[in-house]
Formats: sequence, structure tokens, C-alpha cells
Amino acid sequence: MRVRERGRAKAGSWLAELRPAMVEPVARVVALPHAGAGPNALMPLLSCLPDDHEVLGVTLPGRERRFTEGYPEGPQDPAPIVEAIVGELAALPTRPTVLFGHSMGVALAVAVALARPELCNALVLSAHPPAGARAERAGEWDEETLLKIIKLGGGTPDEILENAFWRGYLIGLLRSDLGLAGTLVRRNLAGRLALPLTVLGGTHDELVDPPELAGWIRRTDARVRFRLLPGGHFYLMDEPHRRIVAAEIARAVSPAAAARPYEP
Repeated sequence: MRVRERGRAKAGSWLAELRPAMVEPVARVVALPHAGAGPNALMPLLSCLPDDHEVLGVTLPGRERRFTEGYPEGPQDPAPIVEAIVGELAALPTRPTVLFGHSMGVALAVAVALARPELCNALVLSAHPPAGARAERAGEWDEETLLKIIKLGGGTPDEILENAFWRGYLIGLLRSDLGLAGTLVRRNLAGRLALPLTVLGGTHDELVDPPELAGWIRRTDARVRFRLLPGGHFYLMDEPHRRIVAAEIARAVSPAAAARPYEP
């Protein structure tokens, strides 16, 4: 048995290894997180993936290992972002790959898949309909609304939000991400996927109307699997659901699982 060492990301890179496969890897999972967050926010879930899956994450500027780069203010052109991620994915060893996006991460995952569908085998799309979340469609966001979204995600200590500098930074970061997500959603609607989709969501999502998730069936020529779990927008972080979602991700990238008939 060979245990791989964890790789270090280059400065300014978009992809980084979050967890190496504990044995020779048979599949790759690329995680694209929600607005205002980096991929490490999803580690409680990603750590439940099988040992033979390597786990990578996409990090946008202004957070986690790219904190010192700052985040862009004002409208963004997503094309350079998508091209950069695609370029780094294309440079990796060939391996069955699934893109797993949660919330805003779905819009970015779909954009990558539309740009270079041969680089992935399937998509797992969580808590994000084709037309985007309500917050993304709003176009403008007051601080109170943004703070509610930040608190909804959890993981941000009260003392951070009580600090004027950090509160302003996080609000600006979230506003920047929501603007990017809205632009991605509008551009994605012009394309059509040809990859299998697994669409997941929470039954009581505060930011998304669960019935809208069914719209993904009209966005691909391949099979679509749906699954709703009890909970809100961050249902996947609840202890009972982490392993269920991890199993859905692994199922999506497994050749054996792909051959199975659709199960509601």
C-alpha cells in the first residue's frame, strides 16, 4: 500500500489538494464551495469520502490560502476564472473526476463543465437551481441580508462579526461572490450539459425553492438523479447527512454506479 504525500498549491493557483487518497487513487473529487467561503469549509463532509478518492478544492482570491490576494470589487468577467481552473484541471493526471458544487459553487462547476466537458465524468450539484439562488438574482444586497447569509452558513465566530473590519471584509467578500455567481448563472443558461447530474438539496432551504432544483432535468442530455434531505441551505453539513452526501458524490464518479438505473 502506498500512501501519497499531500501536495502544496502554488501561490495564486486555483486548485489545491485538500485530502490525498490514502491508497492508490481511483477517482478525483473537485469541490467548489458556496459564496463567501473556501473549500475547507466543506471538509467535515469531504472527509467522509472513500480513502481511494483524492479530494481537491477550488479557492477564489480573498480567502483561506489566497487571503492576501484580496477579492475583486465590482463586476467580474468570469471567463478568466473558468479558463484558469480548466487549465489546472487539464494538467492533472487522467482520472475519473466529479465536480461537486454547493450553492455558488454549482454555477462555477457548471461553467467549467460547459467549457471542457471531457475533463469530468459527472456533476454533483447542491442547493442551487439553474436560474440561481434568490440572493444571486437580487443583484443588490444590503448589509443586513448579507449578514443573515453569513450567519446561516455558520462557522464564523460572533467576535469576528462584531469587529467592524472583519464584518466589512466578509460582507464585501460575499457581495463579490454573489455578483460573480449571478453572472455565471446567466452565461451558463446559454449552454447545455451532456454529463450525468446528481442534484441534491434541503427540504427547507432558506435561500432556494426546492422545487426549482427540478429544472436541472432540462439542462442536460444525460441522466439526472435527485435527492432531497431534511434541512436548510446547509443541510449537507448536518452530522446525519455528511456521509449520505459523500456517498452520493462517490456514486456519481464510480463507473459501476453510473451503470445502475435511476433510483428516486
